[in-house]
Amino acid sequence: MAKALGRQGGRARAKRLSAGERRRIAALGGHARRQSLVAAGRIADNFRYLAAADSLRGTTTTVTRERAADGRLPGLYPGRR
Repeated sequence: MAKALGRQGGRARAKRLSAGERRRIAALGGHARRQSLVAAGRIADNFRYLAAADSLRGTTTTVTRERAADGRLPGLYPGRR
């Protein structure tokens, strides 16, 4: 019943509006729907990107802590021995 009364009130208000104003209100609904679809597409793109990044990440390496190195660190001194 409330839905029917709400619809009746909306139609009564629409009768008072000009054709241009009704068109503008309808266009606002269309623009909101378009923005919603674009946002949903962007969210889906982000999740696809996340899945690709996760698959490329590989495995983690374990690092052991040492107090001091017993020589030069590998890869820090290119061209020198």
